[in-house]
Amino acid sequence: METPKTGAPTVVVAGAGLAGFCAAIAARDAGARVILLEKGGPEDVGGNAAFSAGLFLFPYAGASDLLSITGDFEEGLEADSIEAPAYTQAEYGAELMSMSNGEADADLVDALAARSLDTMRWLTTKGMNFTFGRSLGPEVRDGVLHVPPGQCLQTTGNGLSRGYEMFAPLIEYAETHGIEVRWSTPLTQIHRTDGHITSVVAGGHKIRCDALVVATGGFQADAELRREHLGPAMAEAVLRGTRHSTGDGILAALTAGADRSGAWGRCHSAAVDVTMPSPRRSDDDPPAPLHGFWLGVLVNRTGQRFVDEGPGPWVKHYSKMGKAILGQPGSDAYEVFDQRAASRVANEFAGAAVPLTADTLEDLAHQMGVPVAEFVATIERFNGACRPSPVIAEAATTDGVEPPKSRWAAPIDEPPFVAYHARPGVTFTFGGVRIDADGHALDHTRTPVPGLYAAGEATGGLFYGDYPGGAALMRAAVFGRTAGASAAAEAAHCPPDAPQTH
Repeated sequence: METPKTGAPTVVVAGAGLAGFCAAIAARDAGARVILLEKGGPEDVGGNAAFSAGLFLFPYAGASDLLSITGDFEEGLEADSIEAPAYTQAEYGAELMSMSNGEADADLVDALAARSLDTMRWLTTKGMNFTFGRSLGPEVRDGVLHVPPGQCLQTTGNGLSRGYEMFAPLIEYAETHGIEVRWSTPLTQIHRTDGHITSVVAGGHKIRCDALVVATGGFQADAELRREHLGPAMAEAVLRGTRHSTGDGILAALTAGADRSGAWGRCHSAAVDVTMPSPRRSDDDPPAPLHGFWLGVLVNRTGQRFVDEGPGPWVKHYSKMGKAILGQPGSDAYEVFDQRAASRVANEFAGAAVPLTADTLEDLAHQMGVPVAEFVATIERFNGACRPSPVIAEAATTDGVEPPKSRWAAPIDEPPFVAYHARPGVTFTFGGVRIDADGHALDHTRTPVPGLYAAGEATGGLFYGDYPGGAALMRAAVFGRTAGASAAAEAAHCPPDAPQTH
């Protein structure tokens, strides 16, 4: 069966995640007929974004910019006024470049920084709702909400359902604005005529199109591709997101002439709860991301610390804690806390994970299955390197212990003690299709492939060793919107139909 040519230019978007929906909506708003393909069924809507905490990172000039997006506050953050120091485009770009060790594509960095705030406002016009979140650092003091610069807004919702809940308004917008969504229709081939994309094969059917946006995610759900590009150990990592990101769209785009870009040997890898399975559908809870590491210590199977748990704000370092654990015996570890942090970790950073609990360090070690004497000695050495404190202060550091703890160092000495069993989880990969700032897929000469675009986790060039939390969803929204608008503009000037070639 072949989809017939219609009067309006047709843009096909592959992938019903955040990048895909943004591309589809932008293309439809630009006047194109839009067909949105999804490999999974309606229960798989949202791709990896459905399993996220809904955090968006964007630059802003101050409180007025934030309030132009939302006036919603999580419980306990309501205040008479807001103090929000600016987080500038220059700071945003510098952070992305620094966390990529200077490897990120400067044009993509600049485009992301320049378009993020406007895209946040655009998302609200499509029905998405945001809130000031407690776990991101805002505090109310003397009736004023103090917002630290950087990460501050999340989508509304509860716990790990925030990401999933962002898609209800996007689906409604698509349905009411004539976007045709085809479920269980995976993209398998891309056809070109005289170099231009003219059709795709998806779900066993040929679909004519004037432009295509590939937004099918990374390749992290394919164990063999993980083994090939990330190494044998990562082949066994827990999948935190959609099971449908198996690299199909990326490989189809490369076969159609696009070049590859980015860090194919690296990925987002957080520490996750070992007891929870990988999700099967978008409303499932993923393995809980154990982001409380910065409030305690991490120890391996031998009872030893192996990483600086507090090099900076957790939202800038959580995505590499899985890699740190990956290098330890058995590729697992325990996050250990005392009562200074136990309640906060349970309420804000552990999801549905259930910790081990003990009144003594010796009993905790027995439950963890680590050498008792070594574990107790590790904690005692760490405690001796900390200043006594009733609270965990950001400026507190260790002295005379390796590895050091650069921030939030406080003794682990107030029982009962708790420990969460953690292992590496893979969220998304950092390699994909090479694009320019307008979302065009580029060939090996850096020339746009006519009619071919890409966005979101299917692309490379922005994230390398690490990235700041919230930048991934922002990338999906910005470049999804950009690619959709660019595809619609090109589709409006496409050549007449011609015989198909591969």
